[in-house]
Amino acid sequence: MRIGSYAVTVGSINQTKKIEVIGNNLANASTPGFKKEDVRFIDFVYAETHTDMTQGNIKTTSQSLDVALVGNGFFKVQKKEGIFYTRAGNFMLDASGQLILPDGSLVLGKNGSPITLKSYDVIIDEGGRIFEGGKVVDQLAVVSFDKSVKMERVGYNLFKPSDKDAKEQDAKEVVVKQGSLEEANFNVVEEMTKMIDTMRAFEAYTKVYQVGHEEDRQLIRRVVSR
Repeated sequence: MRIGSYAVTVGSINQTKKIEVIGNNLANASTPGFKKEDVRFIDFVYAETHTDMTQGNIKTTSQSLDVALVGNGFFKVQKKEGIFYTRAGNFMLDASGQLILPDGSLVLGKNGSPITLKSYDVIIDEGGRIFEGGKVVDQLAVVSFDKSVKMERVGYNLFKPSDKDAKEQDAKEVVVKQGSLEEANFNVVEEMTKMIDTMRAFEAYTKVYQVGHEEDRQLIRRVVSR
């Protein structure tokens, strides 16, 4: 195979990776707190996925257990696999009254324990304190990490620090907003435009490959027929 064919093949693979990432972004356009991903090519062959951690728009829902973070910080949650962090605040109560995410992750309080409530009739202030019946019953754990710490995506909407030794700290410059949700941090129209451009590039690579393949076939036929 000619060098040009190798280049076209690699280009097609790169565009395929872009299509997968953009498609995943679009599939999560309505996912609270979702952070979009981009593909960065280290060189002509290798690519890495980068997560954009900028804040999305804040949407008012007026639901008592919908909570958004305005500023840098994460909610702290627990799964069987361990402790994780998220920007998603679409909380609910399970059968035992524990505060959870839709995937079953337990939302943790500042004391490190799961939060248990009696009902949805609660007030959450800007510091994350939860009032039930006029009394403080718990406080949301809202933490942050040093800017040098890279957060890795785990699943579709949870994160963990890439450095296992990274220390969490209380998020200071953040406001907890009850009755609101953070939206995905990208513009759907712009992402759709990227998808169209990427698919066109993929189609162009495919056509070039087909032309080159046909030229090789014709050359082989000529050689064999001699």
